[in-house]
Amino acid sequence: MGLKNFLSIFFLITNFLFALQIGPPMFEQRIDGSGGYKEFTLKNSSKTTLRYKLTILPSSGKYMDMSKWTEVSPKIVTIKPGKIGKFKVFANAPKDVPEGEYAYTLSLKTMDLPKLPGETSVVQAGAKLNFDFHLEFIGYAGELKPEIELINPRVDINKDGNVVLNGTIVNKTKKRGIYCGITVISGNRTILSTDLRVPVNGKKDFSYVFNKDIKKSDVDGLTIRNMEDNKELLKIKIK
Repeated sequence: MGLKNFLSIFFLITNFLFALQIGPPMFEQRIDGSGGYKEFTLKNSSKTTLRYKLTILPSSGKYMDMSKWTEVSPKIVTIKPGKIGKFKVFANAPKDVPEGEYAYTLSLKTMDLPKLPGETSVVQAGAKLNFDFHLEFIGYAGELKPEIELINPRVDINKDGNVVLNGTIVNKTKKRGIYCGITVISGNRTILSTDLRVPVNGKKDFSYVFNKDIKKSDVDGLTIRNMEDNKELLKIKIK
């Protein structure tokens, strides 16, 4: 293989690896009772059309497995350059399953596309590499209401002069982790919106650095929401 073709395929591989953008990055739904449902989006940030075959596989083993009760639709998604594709995941576990966290693995495998006029053999070679991305998503079973505690929230100034918000979120929820959406408010505007997952029986430290245009006095308050249903879990003033 010539150097030119090698470099072309190298950059094509890099393009494929960074083209996959999936959201939201979590499932976090109750799977027993009436079951859980989540819609996901796939963004193609590459310059070529991408086609994925979607398959539900067993979890990694860290959590109880829910793959046998989980379905994905559609099973094949084709996305043009710069566009967004959508798919849905449904899970419905038997009523008598033990309480706690469950997981499944989502396989997104690239598929060959018919060669179009003007496409080179290098593009075809890249398509035939068939990348298989595996992403693990977590759900839960049982009436496990979220409960968190925010410890020592504080606003500091780092050595570079940037405002920094620090704190610790403690998960007091029985038998499940909580995916928290964090919003920082300044007056009537949002100056930070981010998220993190706090594991079962665990805690998570956070430290967010703001842009230079944010002053210490600008940080008014903090809201934490449960990303499962976007309901508010906690709201505090920071002054």
